[in-house]
Amino acid sequence: MTGPTPERLAIYDLDRTVLQTPTFTLFLIWAAWRTAPWRLTLLPVLAILLLGNAIGLYSRDAFKPAAIALMIGRRISRERADVLATEFAAWRVPADVPPGAWAAIARDRGQGYHLLLATAAPEFYAGAIAQALGFDDVVASRHRRGANESWLAQMDGTNCYGDEKARRVTAWIANRGLEPGHVRVYSDHASDAPVFAMADEAFLVGRGAKSERIAAAHGWHIVDFRVTPTPTDVDDQRISAA
Repeated sequence: MTGPTPERLAIYDLDRTVLQTPTFTLFLIWAAWRTAPWRLTLLPVLAILLLGNAIGLYSRDAFKPAAIALMIGRRISRERADVLATEFAAWRVPADVPPGAWAAIARDRGQGYHLLLATAAPEFYAGAIAQALGFDDVVASRHRRGANESWLAQMDGTNCYGDEKARRVTAWIANRGLEPGHVRVYSDHASDAPVFAMADEAFLVGRGAKSERIAAAHGWHIVDFRVTPTPTDVDDQRISAA
């Protein structure tokens, strides 16, 4: 009996990687404006929640459900969530996708890589963005489901970030019965080091001295998605990271 055929895999982060603007707070404000404009009066409360998370009073696991409940509601019908996700994705893609991200996605797809979006964003809109970008699959932060498949503000598990993201990607690979062949990983942040560790080629998305130091310290390549890389650019990045 032969095992599964090795499959090339390209794993992309979402915020500040394939989209230039972080999506979570933007989605909350946009969704409130589209469905319940009165909730925009609660923006000062959202700002306080953001500050509390930033200074470490509580985790993202606590912040995200509170922020969703505040700006959208504790329960979102499946139909409403689908419409919001599709319209949000249409607004952000292609407008917020940097040229280098489009080029990398097209190159990986053309070379036969399975495209996986791995993100801490909530799954109820991350899936629509992944579809708009032409990805094959998505791993995202999960939320509980209520009656009639409605989405709840409560998370199902922990935020898909750092070690948890790597664990979720590993579980996704196992559940699909894949045998990863060559693996590429793209992210803008060192918090994805556990996912980078899975890669044959790890690309830190950024520019400047700080990004160069981080990439050099970990042996990662560095790529600036704000410009479209040429084959020579990619070769130079690999040589400089070697």
